[in-house]
Amino acid sequence: MALFDSRKLDNLFHPQQKPTPHAPEQHLPTPVAHPHPAPIPRAIPVTEPTAAKVNSPTPPVAHAEAKTPATVPAGQQAVTPGLTEEEQRTLVTHKMEALKENKTVLKPGQKGPEVVALQQQLKQLGLHVDQTGVMDKATEGYILALQTGGGLGADGIVGPKTIDQLMKLDHAPEKPVPGGANNPSPSSDNVDHMPDDPKLAAVYLYNQQRVRNSKDTLNAEQQRDMDQFIKNWDQNKARYEEVATKSGIPAKMVASLHWRESTGDFGTYLHQGDPLGKKAVHEPNFAQGVPIFKEWEPAAEHALGMKNSVKKAYKIDQNTTNETALASYAERYNGLGYHTYHAQASPYVFAGTDQYDKGKYRSDGAGGWDPNYKDTQLGVVPMMRHIDQHEKDLAAKAAQAKQLAESGPQSAEHHDDKAEPPNLHFAH
Repeated sequence: MALFDSRKLDNLFHPQQKPTPHAPEQHLPTPVAHPHPAPIPRAIPVTEPTAAKVNSPTPPVAHAEAKTPATVPAGQQAVTPGLTEEEQRTLVTHKMEALKENKTVLKPGQKGPEVVALQQQLKQLGLHVDQTGVMDKATEGYILALQTGGGLGADGIVGPKTIDQLMKLDHAPEKPVPGGANNPSPSSDNVDHMPDDPKLAAVYLYNQQRVRNSKDTLNAEQQRDMDQFIKNWDQNKARYEEVATKSGIPAKMVASLHWRESTGDFGTYLHQGDPLGKKAVHEPNFAQGVPIFKEWEPAAEHALGMKNSVKKAYKIDQNTTNETALASYAERYNGLGYHTYHAQASPYVFAGTDQYDKGKYRSDGAGGWDPNYKDTQLGVVPMMRHIDQHEKDLAAKAAQAKQLAESGPQSAEHHDDKAEPPNLHFAH
C-alpha cells in the first residue's frame, strides 16, 4: 500500500493537475482482538435500612419493589400519569442522577425500580429496549455495546461511569412528523433509523453525538481536494444517480465512498479501490466473494449490495437525508475497528471535521494501526455536506435566473410620466 501522498509533490510542479488518487482504503471487516481495558471498579450498592418489625396479627404484605414491573414493549415509553413529555424526561434524568450519586451497581439478572430507571434511560436514547424491570440479556447487550463504544471496558455491569456515559449521550429525540415534511432537514427525514442490533445501535448513538457537534476543519490542501471532489460530482452526477437508483443508496453517499476509495477513479472497484479487470487483492477481495468486473457501475452495485444488511438495519434508501444514519452506514462500510477497539471517530467518516484528531489503520490487521497518524483524506460526512450546499446554491441560482427570465428585460427607453425629472436643476 502506497503511504506517500504524491499530491503534495505534484502540486509543486503541476498545480492545475487533478490530484493523484489516494492509496486504496483499508477495510476491517474482521475485527482484530485487542486487550480490553480493565473493568471499572464497582462500588457496593447503597441499601435502605430495614424498618423495625412490628407485631401484628395481619400477615405481612410483600414489598412492592420485589414485584417485577409489567413489561413495556420496545418503542413505547412508560409515562407517569399527569406529566408532560419534557417532565417525564426530567424525571428519568433525576432518577439516573440519583443512581450515580448513590454509586448504585446494576448487574445482569438484577430486578427492581433501579433497572426500570435504566431501561427508561435507554428508551430516551432511542434504543428499542423492552422495559421489563429486569437486567435481561437484551438490556445487557445494549449496555455492553455502549460500554465498548465509550471505551469503558465491556462487562455488562452498570456503575457510575456507565451511567455518566448514558447521560452524556442523552438528548431530546427528533420524532418523525406524521405525513412527512416538505423540506426535511439533514438530521431528520421522518424515519426512525435506530437499528435493533445493539452494536449497530451503539455506533448510531455515538455518531449522532458527533454529527450534531461536528464542524469543518479543512486545511488548504483538503479544500483543494474538496473543490476537485465537487467538480467530479458535477461531471459524473448522472453515473452516481444511476447506481443510487439501483442500489437504494443516496447518490451523494455513492460519490463520497468513490472519492474516499479511489479519488473518483472510474477504473477501480468501489469495494476497496483496486483496479478493475483484475482480481481484487485488498479487503474485500476476490477470495471473499468479489468477482472480476470490467465496468465501474456493476462493480459499484455489487459493492453496495454486499452491505444490504447494514442498509436495512439503518433503514436507508435512495432518499435518506439523516446524517447519522448515513455516517453510521459509511463507518460500517469501511469497518468498525475505530469504534470497537479505540472508541474514537472514524476518519473514513469524520476526517476534515473537529470530531477527528488522529489515529488510522494504515493497513489491514492489528499491525496496521498507527495512533499518531493523521488521515488527511476527506471524510464522508464533510463531502456529503458540501454536495448538499453545492446543490442548494445551484438551485438558488437557477430559481433566480428563472425569475429574471419570467419578469422580462426592462426597456432602457421606458419612463414614468408621473415620476419626477431625473435632474430638477435643469427642470426649472
